Amino acid sequence: MKRLFSILLAGVLAASLVGCASSGTDSAASHTPADYTAALADSRTEEDNSNYTIFTLENGGYTASKGYAEHLDSEAIASQGQMSLDVLGLSTEDVESAAYSVSLMNVKAYGVAIVKPAEGKTDAVKEALSGFIESQKSAQENYLADQYAIAKAAKLETLKSGEVVLVMCENQDQVFQSIETALK
Repeated sequence: MKRLFSILLAGVLAASLVGCASSGTDSAASHTPADYTAALADSRTEEDNSNYTIFTLENGGYTASKGYAEHLDSEAIASQGQMSLDVLGLSTEDVESAAYSVSLMNVKAYGVAIVKPAEGKTDAVKEALSGFIESQKSAQENYLADQYAIAKAAKLETLKSGEVVLVMCENQDQVFQSIETALK
């Protein structure tokens, strides 16, 4: 009888631990690059969605939406997707998946990104994106005061689910909040 009771008690304990382990955890694994792209598009103004293409990196390949994406063939998407990733200071080795959009013109301090770092690469991703912010501040400091203010107020945070989020644009607090809400 004691043996049966011990086995039943062990089973109940194991079941309760499984239940605790699966509830309340945020996981970046549950977010897809399509979620990142939608979160960026939904957080931006119609003007930004018209002007700035969102590039998505997944499994080493690039896709594009919004902006001038409809005018790009697959070769141009790959080329410009890589160029934009380079502008952010990121390498494909540091990134598992991402959605991002940057201004390639030096008259606008603009960059938004949601990056799921590769295993053990969170610090490298944050360092790269911090470097992008610093380069934008440096480029705009004595050039365009309003753009310098945007670069200076950029937000760079790691969400509980593990994604690193960069927001450098007008209304960045609102844009960041929208992204954070979309990825909860």
